[in-house]
Amino acid sequence: MRPTVDAVALEYRDSFIVARLDIDANRETNKKYGGNGIPAYIVFRSGEVIGRVLGAMPKRVFEQQILDILE
Repeated sequence: MRPTVDAVALEYRDSFIVARLDIDANRETNKKYGGNGIPAYIVFRSGEVIGRVLGAMPKRVFEQQILDILE
């Protein structure tokens, strides 16, 4: 999924920020936000969780799920 996430991050760099979290080095943060699945993508707005995307998927599906959450 890394190439897919990187492509979406680059394409939408003026609209939203994509950040990575090393769950091995940040277990408490992972626990706090419930990133149980790998991969897990948590979408925030103004510091609040507004949605989640779990699992590997094609770029178009990933992109659309993120955009739907941000609407």
